[in-house]
Amino acid sequence: MPKISMLAALLAFAPLAAFAHGTSPVAAHGGQVVEDSAEHWVELVMKGDQMTAYVFDEDKNPVPSAQLTGKATVLAGGKSQQLVLAPAEANSLTASSTRPRPGR
Repeated sequence: MPKISMLAALLAFAPLAAFAHGTSPVAAHGGQVVEDSAEHWVELVMKGDQMTAYVFDEDKNPVPSAQLTGKATVLAGGKSQQLVLAPAEANSLTASSTRPRPGR
């Protein structure tokens, strides 16, 4: 299966006030760890058409997702799609892509 390129261009989580520092946490879910615009750590995981974002604070502790929102831009096969992430379990947000991934 071809590797998908993920761009977390608009991971704007609110309300978050802490600032991430130092090295990123280990990707515990097999995703890609990035620092979001509020300077929190976010692990992005794409499985099938489902994107999951796991959110961590500056101390690499899980941040409860109940009050979070977010957006992500997914680039696949030269095309982009903006996803609106909704709270899911524990410290995660999810969204489903409507565009099939290349090679599926």
